[in-house]
Amino acid sequence: MKTKSMQSGVCALLSASMLMSVGLSAAHASDDGAPALKVARRLAAPPATAPVPLANLPAAVAPMAFAPAPAPLVASSPAPFQMRKVAASASALGLSADAGERLRAYLDETVRKALELSAEAREANANWKAAEYDIDQAKGQRWPQVQVGVSSPTATFGSGANSNSGTRSAAGNLSVTTPVYDWGRLSATIDSRTETSKAAYQAAQQVRQKIAYDTVSALLEQRRHQAALEASQGYVKRMEELVDMLSQIVQSDRGRASELTQARARRLQAVTGRDAITAKLREVQVTLVKLVGEEVQWPADLAWEIRPVALQDALVAGAEHPAMQQARAEAKAAGLYAESVKAGRLPQLNWVVGKSTQEDSLGNKQPWSTGLSLQWNAFQGGSGRASERAAFERAAAGEEKAEASARDLAYRLRTSAEQRDASASRAGEYTELIQETDRVRKIFYEQWYHLGKRTLLDVLTAESDHYNNQSAQVTTRFDAEAADLRMRADSAMLLDWLRGAKVL
Repeated sequence: MKTKSMQSGVCALLSASMLMSVGLSAAHASDDGAPALKVARRLAAPPATAPVPLANLPAAVAPMAFAPAPAPLVASSPAPFQMRKVAASASALGLSADAGERLRAYLDETVRKALELSAEAREANANWKAAEYDIDQAKGQRWPQVQVGVSSPTATFGSGANSNSGTRSAAGNLSVTTPVYDWGRLSATIDSRTETSKAAYQAAQQVRQKIAYDTVSALLEQRRHQAALEASQGYVKRMEELVDMLSQIVQSDRGRASELTQARARRLQAVTGRDAITAKLREVQVTLVKLVGEEVQWPADLAWEIRPVALQDALVAGAEHPAMQQARAEAKAAGLYAESVKAGRLPQLNWVVGKSTQEDSLGNKQPWSTGLSLQWNAFQGGSGRASERAAFERAAAGEEKAEASARDLAYRLRTSAEQRDASASRAGEYTELIQETDRVRKIFYEQWYHLGKRTLLDVLTAESDHYNNQSAQVTTRFDAEAADLRMRADSAMLLDWLRGAKVL
């Protein structure tokens, strides 16, 4: 019976040795550049026999368990500058419609606070109102222009002066000038200022879009750092568990003090990484206080779930971006101003009605007078022609600016779509990789703790790789969300989406 038990024990040890050799060869293969995913799949399952614990050691510490990785936005691998097929419904992407609506409402409420607080938004709105008043000022020139004046009594002096010269009492003057024909100068001026007002309105819309993007982007960064902090805290907790366990082991076996030193070093690295993430999270919170005017705490039960916007929809909406409309309005305003300057160089015909209460030298009052007045700036040294040509050149520059803005916007949208889809695809790959590296670290721990065939450095490296993959997945996932957010902002769809309006 004793011989049979010894034989069964030897068989168990041989099986465990074969398992460790397979894992060791797989680890060397991963060091040579093979993906960690293949490494974990080549690892054999743990032995069926119960592991033999080392003498005088505490109970095994369970490996750290992380929360399941979030689902990626898009699972397919993107191709450069091709149209993306985005799911038409949230259910097709595995997203909850209720969760998405709650997230949109929360973001909308925060953006409203930022818009109310923003001095930039109020400044842009004031500039737009000023442009509206400029239109009224130009329209008022079409009406009769009434001028009233008063002159004091006058006296004459010098040669030829006598006591009857001059006026003995104050006199009032009334002049009414009405434009009759100006070659379309006033109409062009009014139209030019109308287009300028449209450009000012579009500029105000751009400011609002920018404030909304800055606010939502800051909230996204806050959620990114919170997710990274959750993974980092789990890693720190695992390192603390290993340090506590090794502290008890060293009390019984002083020869393993070096392992305790290694574990403490890794714990300090984990704590340092966690503190760095905490510092970044505080910076984002300060930015949110600046934007919103109060401290913003992300709701614990609110997940970041947004259905990605289709590239084609973004391109169609981008054609009506406020920046493009502003550039086109400015170009049109410059062209109309050039026409106004050109018409102003031609003779201007006015109807003038006048009356003066001043008496002549015989004491007679002046009668009402009326007539047509023709004014023409015959020579201005070429300044009028130069002003006209400058206005036309500004109009041409505005058209080129609009065209360049359209090309840049299309490129930015396509680039953001590529980055979003690529990041989402990598996030999906990290999801499977995290599961495999979790198996690796558990097997390494079992081989080190129960069999003594792995070094602590192998265990710490496996734990570090698992945490790094989790951090990389958080980064890539939120990179995809950030790229999708840029697409909404660049196509001017962000505010409409936040307000719950139906976008393309």
